This record gives sequence, C-alpha cells and structure tokens, in this order.
Amino acid sequence: MRILVAIVAGAVSVAHAAVLADTSVEQRLRSVLGEALPGIEIASIRPAPLKGMHEVVLGGEVIYVSDNGRFILKGDLMDLKDKRNISDERRAQARITGLKTVPPNTMIEFAPPDTQHVLYVYTDVDCGYCRKFHQEVGTLNAAGIAVRYLAFPRAGVDSETFKKSESVWCAADRNAALTEAKAGKPVPAATCDNPVKAHYELGTRMGVRGTPALISEDGQELGGYVPAEQLIQHVRKGRS
Repeated sequence: MRILVAIVAGAVSVAHAAVLADTSVEQRLRSVLGEALPGIEIASIRPAPLKGMHEVVLGGEVIYVSDNGRFILKGDLMDLKDKRNISDERRAQARITGLKTVPPNTMIEFAPPDTQHVLYVYTDVDCGYCRKFHQEVGTLNAAGIAVRYLAFPRAGVDSETFKKSESVWCAADRNAALTEAKAGKPVPAATCDNPVKAHYELGTRMGVRGTPALISEDGQELGGYVPAEQLIQHVRKGRS
C-alpha cells in the first residue's frame, strides 16, 4: 500500500489537469485516481471529516484525497474529542461490506447449537498456525462462537494448496474434509463449481496477507493466530 500511495502521489497532479472543472468532486476524484492507477478498484468516495478532503476506500485501505485531487494523506484519522479512530471504523465497515457479498453457503461453518457471535476466518489448509487454530474451534463453539471459514491459499491460484483447497470445498462433507486436511491427512482430489478463487480474490482486495486472518462480526481485524481463551474475550468485547 505504501508503494501504491507513492505512485498515486506522483501521478495524481498530472491526471488532475485532464479533469473537467464542472464535474462533481466524486467524479473528479474517480477520474484522477483512475488515470493515475488504471484498474484500481475504488470501493467508495465520500466527504471526510477534514475540510477540503474526501475519504477514499480502496479494498481494505482508507486514504484521504484533497477535493482538487492534488494531495493524498495516508494514515489514521483520529477524533480526539470522541476518542475514536475514524479510519479504523471505516476499514471495519469495508470488511463487513465485503463479507456480505459472500454467500453463506460457500463458507465452511463450525457452529454451536446456539450461536451468540460469528468469527470469519481466512484460512490456508497447509498453514501451521491455521491448523493450530482449528484445534481450538471446539473451545470457541463451546463459548457460543461460530467459525466461518473462507479459503485463502497463500501460494495463489493454481498452486498445490489452491487445488487442495478446491478438493476440500468440493468434498461431500466439507467440514470433515477441512478437519482432515488440517490434520495433515490427504483429501481425495475433487473438482466442482467452487468459491475458492472468489474467496481468495476478496481476501486480497480486503488486504489479507497472512493466515489465519481473523475478522469479528463487526469487521474488526483481530490479527493472526490468537489463543482461544484470549480470542473469546476479544469477540465478546466486540473488538480487539
């Protein structure tokens, strides 16, 4: 993201000159950023609490751009009066928005009879800490926390881990197949119309870099592996 911002900062003033003066601020900024970084996915643009600035959500990142499209500010925006991290709140909202696009039946869920909280987990079937986390899912379930897994094969599309993930998601019993894979046991090869690539691409847009990536139901990023008892406290508090 640091590289992205550096590129934008260098190119944005050049692109700005080509934008018509009578367009709205949002249209102007979309044009400026689009010319500076072709193909960039802008989730939203809206006025920022800072006068003369607009907030731009790029996947899981939040940046601030001057209304004239010339300057970019990268960093967290804090409200000292209300003691709020406004940027963190917007990142959480962006994660929730992204997760809402995922059909629930494409996730592998381990849930208690009476679910009180939901934890979203991007997982890699070959990741050591993912396997350690999976061993504690029963403890989380006992505390009323449902775990919803999304696939994130870190080695990327067409890797062996990606193919293994597809086999898990295409198994007749996906929960059992995932548990077997995380125990280091072979999973019979299988193919089907599966969500592994879609999960991976969404995770990439949301800024997932490692696994497990834990996201609470209110969109807070809880980090990587966290011991079950500590994680239970985080989830119950509503944030890390």
